[in-house]
Amino acid sequence: MKNTIRLALLAAVAVSGFWLWTVIFPSPEKVVRQIIASVATTATVRAGDSNITRAAKATNLTVFFADDAQVILEVAGQASHTLSGRDEIRETALGGFASLTSLKVQFLDVTVRIGADKQTAEVSCTARVSAGDNKDFGVQEMHFQMKKTDGTWRITRAETVKTLS
Repeated sequence: MKNTIRLALLAAVAVSGFWLWTVIFPSPEKVVRQIIASVATTATVRAGDSNITRAAKATNLTVFFADDAQVILEVAGQASHTLSGRDEIRETALGGFASLTSLKVQFLDVTVRIGADKQTAEVSCTARVSAGDNKDFGVQEMHFQMKKTDGTWRITRAETVKTLS
């Protein structure tokens, strides 16, 4: 009886220890997924957000990008845009957040591939974006390249994926 209790207690401690280890030291894939989710949350602006909140969100959005990051957007029916560097990303976000009443961004079906060196990552997902009071939404495949520098994962390149039409 005592051995059974000891074994059960030992198993509970082992399971708790493993869980604590995964919370304190998450896998690179889990960290990258959390960053991509945070990008979507930060890029989402509600109709009631003040101009100060919108400016803060635009500035906070650049934290996820490397200094020399590139964003390439090619959406059907729109002119293509290439943004280079954090400053241009922030300025574009400021302009977009100011001109839209609201913006909702979601990244669905996120697939993460961590490089063999554990310092790079490739992320593929589907962006679902709705702007203003419009009930319709746009769907676009996205591809992110990320790199770990100084212990922090940053987006080095984000681009829309050309699909067959």
